[in-house]
Amino acid sequence: MRVKAAVALTALALGGATAIAQNVQYHIYTLAVGDSQQSIVNGIVFDGKYIWAAIRNPDGGVLEKLTTSGSVVSTTGVGPIPDSMVYDGAKLWVTNYSSGTVSVVSSGGQLLDTIAIPGSPSTPEGIAFDGQYVWVANDSSANSVTKIDATHATVAATYAVGIAPDALAFDGRYIWVANSYNNQVWILNRETGRKVNGYSTGVFPTDIVYDGTNMWVANGFSASSGLGSVTKIRAIDGASEGTFTIPGKQLRGLAYDGKSIWVCNSYSNTVSRLRASNVVLMGTFATGASPRAVAFDGSKLWIADSGQNTLTIIVPPEYADAGDQQIAAAAGAPIVVTQSAPTPSAGLVGVFHLLLSDE
Repeated sequence: MRVKAAVALTALALGGATAIAQNVQYHIYTLAVGDSQQSIVNGIVFDGKYIWAAIRNPDGGVLEKLTTSGSVVSTTGVGPIPDSMVYDGAKLWVTNYSSGTVSVVSSGGQLLDTIAIPGSPSTPEGIAFDGQYVWVANDSSANSVTKIDATHATVAATYAVGIAPDALAFDGRYIWVANSYNNQVWILNRETGRKVNGYSTGVFPTDIVYDGTNMWVANGFSASSGLGSVTKIRAIDGASEGTFTIPGKQLRGLAYDGKSIWVCNSYSNTVSRLRASNVVLMGTFATGASPRAVAFDGSKLWIADSGQNTLTIIVPPEYADAGDQQIAAAAGAPIVVTQSAPTPSAGLVGVFHLLLSDE
């Protein structure tokens, strides 16, 4: 679902140990993109070398390819409302929400193909790559996922799923689908599209990311508090690791940086960082308007601000030297946020909800 707003941030209490280990600094930069102040940024992805931003300009949609220092390398016209992206090792694939298509762009920035997605309308949104096929979540009334042969850029099949699928992920064996109006994720056999299993989430799941062991699901809202939540599911057997309330509303994009999960709080204009191992809240940081997607480039977090023409770029304390040297020239001086680092045993106790009680 595509909604935008801004609300006040509500604080989240940490439980567990409270001793302060040290003060740490996060450096937060803002980088303007697009061709107008009326442009907005819906998606962001890192291809291993370059950052790609899916931008809706007043005169049409584009993908901007940027160096990790923030310089624009190329601009490629795509559909009018480009949304989510995935990189298959050679090409970028982007869903075009309003036009019911997927654009295929070479790593050099050339538009290679535009693929029509079945459905009337199909409103493609989430996208994932499984090593052979590109999978597209068809939101709205389509309630389906489409499988595309990545080599030939042809539609292989379309399968019915739950209501309003928003996001997709691949765990090395199965395709996971976040069905936002069912409050569930489904896992599908990648060859047949058959539903293998389904698991409950929080209210209104909007994104999903795999950390190598667990699936993390961003849930837009919690019926009990109005805040969003994150559900952690063990991928190998679907066991629930819990659903955890997050200090933000309308959770959207997720990213994994190798040790922590970053969550976009779209209504709150913030992003939260969670330690993946024990779900510690490591901090919540201001972004531009309506953050919708986030990507990690090895030293910095890049956040798509879908309410304005900017990327918010966060350099965590452990990457300060490398990250700052890369981006400072293009983005200018950062905002420096100093805070106390949580101790290793501090956790989100007291705001933990079982999957059944969170709804």
